[in-house]
Amino acid sequence: MNKALISIGSNENKEINIVSCQLLLKEIFSKIIYSKTCITAPYGTNYKTDFINQLAVVSTDKTKDEVSSLLKSLEIKMGRTPDDKKKGKVIIDIDLITWNNDILKPEEMNRNYIKNIISELNTYL
Repeated sequence: MNKALISIGSNENKEINIVSCQLLLKEIFSKIIYSKTCITAPYGTNYKTDFINQLAVVSTDKTKDEVSSLLKSLEIKMGRTPDDKKKGKVIIDIDLITWNNDILKPEEMNRNYIKNIISELNTYL
């Protein structure tokens, strides 16, 4: 069984999109545990509104490539488009951060919101 840490974020209809994402993830992963949500200030020049972020740990027999593909498909299903970043709009962002013991996105692991809420999930990683 593989374990993965997933990061979820939204700055557009935030609460609704996070809950919708949770429901869609539950259809893909039968074993999923969520952290609390947190508000994150916008970063960079494109983003103007706060984000809601959350982490999830999943256990799955799927491969890393299958999971990555499913997460990107879910973003598209929820309405994310390639132009959204230019507009400063994030309907939903779902990133595979770790896979088993491998850190896939070290820059993400350094984000404050991940540092602040990952401790809730350490026993599941």
